Amino acid sequence: MRNKIIALLGFAAKSGSLCYGFESTVSAVRAEKAKGVFFASDISAKSRKEILFHCNRFAVRAFELKDMNIADLSKSTGKKCAVVAVTNNSFCDPIISYLTSDI
Repeated sequence: MRNKIIALLGFAAKSGSLCYGFESTVSAVRAEKAKGVFFASDISAKSRKEILFHCNRFAVRAFELKDMNIADLSKSTGKKCAVVAVTNNSFCDPIISYLTSDI
């Protein structure tokens, strides 16, 4: 499952369907472009709280990547970041399904 999420994030990055980092992610959420927000397990408590606040306010689903830290997320997307917003449902929906499945 982890490898599939990494692959989907990589494909999303190559297609230009990711917003990297806190400010870019919040901007995408506010502009209603973000289909889903994903953040590393070791993100700071303050950043986690603010991301969740904005996502709840604009009804965007947010998920912690429990088995991925900042280094893993950065490696899979090609840029150093702790949080990303996916702007394309073709990438976002499968990632959400992998994260919410009971397998």
